[in-house]
Amino acid sequence: MRATPGVSGTSPIVPVSDLTTSLAFYTQRLGFTHEVGKADDGYGLVRRGALMVAFVNAADEAALAATANNISAQMWVDDLDGYWTEIAPRLADLPEGRVRAPFDQSYGTREFHIKDPDGFLMLFTQMQGGAS
Repeated sequence: MRATPGVSGTSPIVPVSDLTTSLAFYTQRLGFTHEVGKADDGYGLVRRGALMVAFVNAADEAALAATANNISAQMWVDDLDGYWTEIAPRLADLPEGRVRAPFDQSYGTREFHIKDPDGFLMLFTQMQGGAS
């Protein structure tokens, strides 16, 4: 019998106004690595461990408004407080409302939130007790 092919992950594809700015934000502030794509292609992908985020340049104001107002992703991490400690100094100069420091949710998760330059909301999340 043939084994079922595995699935190794998923990646949101986020419309952005400036691919170069987005790639720099994720690599320099959040510690991701730039895997593929460049501004000339209009596509880029960043990765941190198994977590990936892809971007496409979008000149469409409706797509960019959707990014800022309606798109979010919950991103599961193994050591939320350790990751926060690593990146918090690089987030300190972001505009008010772009970062929410770690906090506990009543339903059993610990989270911090970050909005990227186009307003894409990331909810970095860990199950209470360390499981993710």
